[in-house]
Amino acid sequence: MKTIKKMLVLVTMMAIATGYANESCINTLTTTTTLKFFEVKIGHQYSIKDHQGSVIYSETIKRNGSFLKEFDFTNLDDGLYTFEISKDFEILIQPFKIESQIALFSEKSMTKEFKPVVRVDNDILMVSQLTLDAKPLRLKLVYNGELIFSDELKGAQVLERKYKLSNEEKGTYHISFTSGNRYFSEWFTL
Repeated sequence: MKTIKKMLVLVTMMAIATGYANESCINTLTTTTTLKFFEVKIGHQYSIKDHQGSVIYSETIKRNGSFLKEFDFTNLDDGLYTFEISKDFEILIQPFKIESQIALFSEKSMTKEFKPVVRVDNDILMVSQLTLDAKPLRLKLVYNGELIFSDELKGAQVLERKYKLSNEEKGTYHISFTSGNRYFSEWFTL
């Protein structure tokens, strides 16, 4: 019985410690950099982008839990880059600088952007997005290859809107979003 109680206390302490864990952990050595991100899932994607936003490397995460990977940035030119993990509803963005073949990170410079969320309930389309810097969200709704509606949500940190769709127009819809320099897209069926 004492063993079970000790195990429960240990599990509880581990859960509390994990709940307060940082979003990321960075260890930079002279030739390799180890990046660790917590709470990733199969299908999340990570990418490395240059200062112009062009993707220079991308890969899909193949297991749930913590993501740990060593990178050799010695082939990158000196300059500014970002490492991004695209999760279900958010994108974690870690800028870094290459200087004389060494990657320089500042964990304090990590930012987070939220993706738009789409829900459909019968013929009601609900769109929402948390935007910490109050960026407008532009959307386009397409049905059968035709643009049927476009809108811009702005003016708040929480952008929300409901749209009533026609009960008569059953089928597959495509909705695309632009927020800042990011593009998101989703398909849904009515």
